[in-house]
Amino acid sequence: MELASSDDEKMAIRFDPGEEVVSGLISFAKDSGIDAAFISGIGSASEVELGFYNALKKEYRKTVFTEPLEVLDMTGNLGLLDTEITVHLHGSFGRPNFEMLGGHIHRLVVNTTVEVMLDTMGGEMRRAYDEETGLNILSS
Repeated sequence: MELASSDDEKMAIRFDPGEEVVSGLISFAKDSGIDAAFISGIGSASEVELGFYNALKKEYRKTVFTEPLEVLDMTGNLGLLDTEITVHLHGSFGRPNFEMLGGHIHRLVVNTTVEVMLDTMGGEMRRAYDEETGLNILSS
């Protein structure tokens, strides 16, 4: 992972082959003192674990895809759950036959490169557990 470019609020981060993006973003945020940011990205993955949230059961159905995929769009945010950095990402992925996959990104391993843009916010973005949904949702 390398910080490719930055100014006071925006950062371009490059992830290299074999690196895991979600844990890498958490580490980068901790090391950089970032408590709130919007995330977008593109690139390619060799493995991705996607989830679909079942609101009735209050749990994710997870599936791991171990195949080359284009990261067509990755979007989300970074904030705090209690005192820990948490990343909330969704993504759209393309297969070689032009079929698409999508869902909540739990894990993403880079194939060739993933380029992530962080748009940081002053202050904090917090999450808290919501009993009704079973999710850690944005809170004040």
